[in-house]
Amino acid sequence: MKYSEASCRHVAELLVAGLCEKNLVRLPQEKRATVVTRMVATLLENFRQEEAIEKEAERLAEEHLRNAPPGMDRHRVVQMIKQRLAEEKRFSL
Repeated sequence: MKYSEASCRHVAELLVAGLCEKNLVRLPQEKRATVVTRMVATLLENFRQEEAIEKEAERLAEEHLRNAPPGMDRHRVVQMIKQRLAEEKRFSL
């Protein structure tokens, strides 16, 4: 998955604005940009980690499917491996 910094920034700005509007978070105007920047960095890092797990799952699925009987659903195998890798790394998908 590819996520641009611009789309992450847009989402972060919407989240901060929404939380502030509903008085769930109180931030001075000058601190909002700092919070948005940190949220963008966190979102991008999360997407990078998920991408790494996806690539590892693809690689492991390829190895597994070489010896598997014909007709196994490749997508399902990848998803199961991805889920297991995420659990091992305590990563929430």
